[in-house]
Amino acid sequence: MRSFCVITLFLWFGLLQAQESLWLDVDNTQEIGLNITGSLSGFFNSGGQNLPSDPYLFTYKSVKVNRAFRLGIGGRLTNRTEFAGSFERNIGDQLLDLRLGKEWRQSFGRRFMLFYGLDLAFTYAHSSVEFTSFPDNIVVSSRELGAGGGPAMGILFHISPRVSVSTESFLYAFYLRGREEDPLDDPFNPAITTTESVRIEPVLPSSIYVIVKF
Repeated sequence: MRSFCVITLFLWFGLLQAQESLWLDVDNTQEIGLNITGSLSGFFNSGGQNLPSDPYLFTYKSVKVNRAFRLGIGGRLTNRTEFAGSFERNIGDQLLDLRLGKEWRQSFGRRFMLFYGLDLAFTYAHSSVEFTSFPDNIVVSSRELGAGGGPAMGILFHISPRVSVSTESFLYAFYLRGREEDPLDDPFNPAITTTESVRIEPVLPSSIYVIVKF
């Protein structure tokens, strides 16, 4: 929260110093956004570490007057190998987050804009651990698939006619189905566990997006 206040204050000083209008006088624009929060993580230490973080790395918006179609995508793909004595352990993680929705916009002055909307969201996560053994390898895996959505709200600041920064918060609810497979006790008849749950994710406005318009 403290970092967000600092950024807001910095942008407000920029507003006071600027005299010219930097608004694009067009009805239709396309916007590409990049979440740079990870690159700036050393500067931000807010009090919401226990809350979910914004998972979307890239955003795309097709803007028509004061409305926009919005799309966000994020993910992670990691693989690593660990050694323990004569055994080898291969660990893999795959994560994909996708959202799409519609937003409405309201300008405040020449540089600030408030936006709010409603999204559909989807999430997929898969993790596996492969243990090397004789005669066959053993793989412990888990998979989770979810669908849901909810409202979103944010604020955007125009730096130049084609470059802006923004932050937003959202509250998504997901219906999740999971499956875990554990063959450690019996490699030929692995234990399979299926789960169903509902998860609510409130995300604070702690992410910073750099937006390019064209």
